[in-house]
Amino acid sequence: MRRLIVVLLVFLAVPLAAQTVREEMLVSTEWLASHLDVVTIIEIGDRAAYDAAHVPGAMLIETAELMTQGNGTPNELPPIEALEAVLTRAGAANRGRMILYSRHPLQAARAWFTVDYLGHGQRAALLDGGFNRWVDEGRPTTGAVTQIQMVPFHADVNAAAITRIKAMKELVRDREVLDSSLVVIDARPPQYFRGQEPGSAVARAGHIPGAVNVPWNENLTTGVVPRLLPERELRELYARAGVSAQSTNIVYCRTGVQASLSYFVLRYLGYNATLYDGSYVEWSHDATATIADQEGNRNAHQTSPRRGLATNTR
Repeated sequence: MRRLIVVLLVFLAVPLAAQTVREEMLVSTEWLASHLDVVTIIEIGDRAAYDAAHVPGAMLIETAELMTQGNGTPNELPPIEALEAVLTRAGAANRGRMILYSRHPLQAARAWFTVDYLGHGQRAALLDGGFNRWVDEGRPTTGAVTQIQMVPFHADVNAAAITRIKAMKELVRDREVLDSSLVVIDARPPQYFRGQEPGSAVARAGHIPGAVNVPWNENLTTGVVPRLLPERELRELYARAGVSAQSTNIVYCRTGVQASLSYFVLRYLGYNATLYDGSYVEWSHDATATIADQEGNRNAHQTSPRRGLATNTR
């Protein structure tokens, strides 16, 4: 029981949510178009696409700069010093609003999670609809390189943003005691959650026991240019998963990228959230970690050595 109390204190150290939507975390294309000269704009993507066309005034952070392979697990957070250097080069500095966008919603969401982990989430926002919506509306783009005066970016690490495998194991062991006070959300597509397919680099198909499945794309509208669902629909989506103002909410996926969007949405809605960044690849390769299949059956079979871990976003 003492172990349980210690673990709970770690997670519940995050301030209780007020269930008030944090409107400042999401900006429209109309808003950005009228504030181009007073905010720091950062595209998350690749050099070729950025050089071809980007939002005027935007700097580039390449997706690969925000992730590394740690202890054999792909897409982990790089060292703090490396991330500070990346954000310094992108002109993030240490004050002022920062607008993040990408051509795929997961890239910008991963960047927002990273910035929040570094303690600057309160001044960062995502562009709703991203670059695709900007272009779809006929707004101006440029291929010109943005010139900035670089000011050092310094992190003030928000340790509550991430969960490690040791804590996850403790919580899974004490799942029945925690009941509705803990919600674990698997953001992968259903076939991976159910164990019908393992997914790239996954040693054992299935999911973390006690998790509920809320696929990352259910946060978005359908169509050519996906946008975030309206607040009411998002609250209903997560209420069905058991999320409340009092619950501690942990999100994960295959490697932590898809779950970054779930993390963003929960924070946007005013709920507590923390991300298990090692996610299911790490969990499935740990021989002592129990997994559950489609029927909820558990097993903890010995895993095979890791080989060729992929770095895609599944």
